[in-house]
Amino acid sequence: MKLKKIIFGTVAATFLLAGCSSSNDEAKKDNDTVSGEITVLTNRTDGDDIFKQVEKEFIKKYPDVTKVKFENIADYDKTVTTRLNGGDYGDALFIPFSMAGNRSNYPDYFESLGTTKELEKKYLDVYEADYKEEVYGLPVALNTLGIIYNEKVLKEAGISEVPTTTEAFIKDLELIKAKTGATPFYSNYQAVAIWAGALTSFGGEQFKSDTLKSGDAFQEGMPIREVMDLFYEMASKGLIEKDPMTLDGQTAFKDLADGKIGMLMHGSQEVTGIQKMTKDPIQMMNFPVETKGKTSFPIGAPSVIGVNKNSKNKKTAEAFVDFFVSNDSGYTKDLNGISNTKADVSNEQQKLMDNSHVVLTVAKETPETNATYAKIADEVGITRLTDVLQQVINIGLYPDKNISYDDYTKELSEKWTTAAKNHD
Repeated sequence: MKLKKIIFGTVAATFLLAGCSSSNDEAKKDNDTVSGEITVLTNRTDGDDIFKQVEKEFIKKYPDVTKVKFENIADYDKTVTTRLNGGDYGDALFIPFSMAGNRSNYPDYFESLGTTKELEKKYLDVYEADYKEEVYGLPVALNTLGIIYNEKVLKEAGISEVPTTTEAFIKDLELIKAKTGATPFYSNYQAVAIWAGALTSFGGEQFKSDTLKSGDAFQEGMPIREVMDLFYEMASKGLIEKDPMTLDGQTAFKDLADGKIGMLMHGSQEVTGIQKMTKDPIQMMNFPVETKGKTSFPIGAPSVIGVNKNSKNKKTAEAFVDFFVSNDSGYTKDLNGISNTKADVSNEQQKLMDNSHVVLTVAKETPETNATYAKIADEVGITRLTDVLQQVINIGLYPDKNISYDDYTKELSEKWTTAAKNHD
């Protein structure tokens, strides 16, 4: 029997997509301009097979295209950022996520794909790489953040219903600790920055604006504080791994598959790989945060693709981006995700979203709000959420060697309020 209120079930089954092909007439109409060869830069060094398929399907749709050359680059952000400055960065490319911190640079390197208002009619998420209401990149797929768990471990702990609040979530972790030999939750200490994508679940897509209005990001109830409180409670109660600094993500995935870990937070794209390691059912639940009776379903992009504004084959590059993010390319299915193209969303996926509180992992804010928030965070010394959450974990695990949690939150509150007043 499956746990009650499971939102996802096995993601491998839920996210497999039925193709939604564009008409041949549309393809024929565009063939006079979509032609020749393009180069596409990606961060996938394991994607040769899927990219061969993408090229085949793209040329089938646009027969005048002669070649799609993929450059699959390790250490992608660093390498491509250097190439941006040199001018050699293909025709279409995955936009380095490091650029999101300074969105005003997008127009210098990328072609606008349209306005947010225009593109929202066609796509679910147009805010991953936007600036001043212009869209410079689209998600290659949409994955969701959530709690991945080994169902066998939860059943062994006597858990029959997935939690819908953080309070119920903590109680379930305590049951796992008391009744099984598994570590209840993997903190992902080394890559805990992934929790930045959960802030909209706790505070909404305008949490930055709301934080600035409040004057204090660290008062109780604010999204950063909510995540901090959750981590402090997990760490101080011994609900995470004993030595979080040494357990890497890949080992943790295997430990979850083996029943040595009960739960962890990650993207839906990881479920299939973990499931292949075990016969135990590996499931995924929504975030245990309720809004109007629905648990949070945060969606975001594993990568964002855009067009080089200096491309000599811009029309074909633009057609490729539109094709690549649709079900037609097969890339979304390869990532076990949801297509960002609204017409491609299956009835099952739509029902799943209708029954959840769907929220983007990227806050929908103005450039001015993003800039002010970033400046205050930098002055407080919390530009990286990683630094804050790692310190909270350290305080929870080693209270005798660190400042108290109350003193730490008070210190951050004082710094934030002081910095915020300087930016009134």
